[in-house]
Amino acid sequence: MTKSEKTNERKMFRRLADGDMTADEFAAVEERLLADSGFRERYVRAMGIEAGLHEALRFPGTFQLPKPRRLSSVRVFVFGSVCSMLLLGLAVWAYWAFVPGRSGVIYHASASPGAKPVAIVTRAEAASDDVRPGMRIKPGVLLVGEGQLQLEFMNGAQINLEGPAELHILSVEAAKLISGKAAVRIPPGARGFILNTPDAAVVDLGTEFAVSVEKNGESEIHVVDGEVDVSLLGSDGNTLTNQRVTQTGAYRLSGWPLSFKRIDSPSVPLPGIQAQDSSPLRVRDSYVQSVLASQPDIYWRFEQLVDGQVPNEVGERWAGKIHTVAEDSSAIIIRDGVAWFTPSDHPHRLEADEPIQGFNRDSFTIELWVSPDSFHWATLAAVVPIEAPHLHLSLFELPYKCGLVYTPGSFRFLHRHPPGKHGGTNVFTNGDCTPGQWHHLVAVKTPAGIKLYLNGELIRDIVAAAASDDSLYRLYVGQLHIEGTDRQLSGAIDEYAVYLRELSSEEIRGHYRAMILEQNTAQ
Repeated sequence: MTKSEKTNERKMFRRLADGDMTADEFAAVEERLLADSGFRERYVRAMGIEAGLHEALRFPGTFQLPKPRRLSSVRVFVFGSVCSMLLLGLAVWAYWAFVPGRSGVIYHASASPGAKPVAIVTRAEAASDDVRPGMRIKPGVLLVGEGQLQLEFMNGAQINLEGPAELHILSVEAAKLISGKAAVRIPPGARGFILNTPDAAVVDLGTEFAVSVEKNGESEIHVVDGEVDVSLLGSDGNTLTNQRVTQTGAYRLSGWPLSFKRIDSPSVPLPGIQAQDSSPLRVRDSYVQSVLASQPDIYWRFEQLVDGQVPNEVGERWAGKIHTVAEDSSAIIIRDGVAWFTPSDHPHRLEADEPIQGFNRDSFTIELWVSPDSFHWATLAAVVPIEAPHLHLSLFELPYKCGLVYTPGSFRFLHRHPPGKHGGTNVFTNGDCTPGQWHHLVAVKTPAGIKLYLNGELIRDIVAAAASDDSLYRLYVGQLHIEGTDRQLSGAIDEYAVYLRELSSEEIRGHYRAMILEQNTAQ
């Protein structure tokens, strides 16, 4: 390098440390970090000097060289090049760390080819133009300046990050909290999720816990419910010592020197997992009129109960009957114009009070709005023959670890004829589900095939012969079978409509636009 090039490079590092770079300039630096090993070495040296100067100026007279740190690695959940992730983290950290009072969120995804989303943003106090509820998150680095940011991983694990904090998302089964505070909740289907800290690994056994990581890398863990296995890691990334921490237990962890100390309570307030927004769907008259204009055969609006049933807005037949046991009557609640479903230890469903003759005689359409609480395997709507209720003609579902090939976070429509337990034709959306948000779903079956719509748009159109019959069929929502408790929905359903004909794309798009227009007008 010439003297002039060295001078310009030092100035560039200085501008990076001061936070004076534009987004395009920062992207160019990041690209060069990944491609040029010599540039990486000079960058790391320069940032080390800047960090030391920054600490010395912030705390004059107290600055000391940091103690040696072990390079602990996580169990091999790494999604690509370790070097690329490290450099990405260094670049983002450098840009972030030297801007006092930084707020909002910075997210940088891994540059690893083929990286797929592993989590979704479900709540965002600390939001930015680029990080907002509904955003899909690939492996990468998240930095939160102030406020909280909650994620749900595609396996159902939830993390609520409280800023200032830095989280490295490694895979659908692992993340590493570099600094800050986080709460973690793990459903049974996600047991084994690992949250790493600089010196430890917390393996969840189905629980809720919270962690804080200080600037020196020491951490505290508090188990809110259930239990976790906590390992202090050696320089090779393997467990040196471990401890099972149970409910209400709290420990302070340090890797230099090795320390695993029980404490009465966390030294700082820790966040918790925030419940999903349970806002009802705001439905205005224009949406209702657009549905009525399409002449449904069943239309459940959940505005009220008449003689203990959900009335059919378009006829005397096929009211919705709530099936629950006395000790579990809150499993299905009609409130605020919405049907709210809570999983329980007993069967429950909302079913048309009489079967429909010839439901599959020709074409049919099922339309509904749904807001799931989380990623879980849930049956939204089902159609079964009256003489064999354990067999399915059609299913609307939110699949979860079901052994099929699909994008996690998708909705599924299945049609099989003759009704059965296996086989049939599946159609999926594209990983579009956001827990806590309302989604408009429409499935259309015709003798020529099936179509699936999400939020007014045609997602799949499968051309395949779909046989018809004139049998009696039962329609219900909320769980897989008439009996048992499989695939119970946790969430809400509204505006359920059934048509004994094919709805056109124009009608479906019109329904959705009528709802969205009213939603936007009300805001």
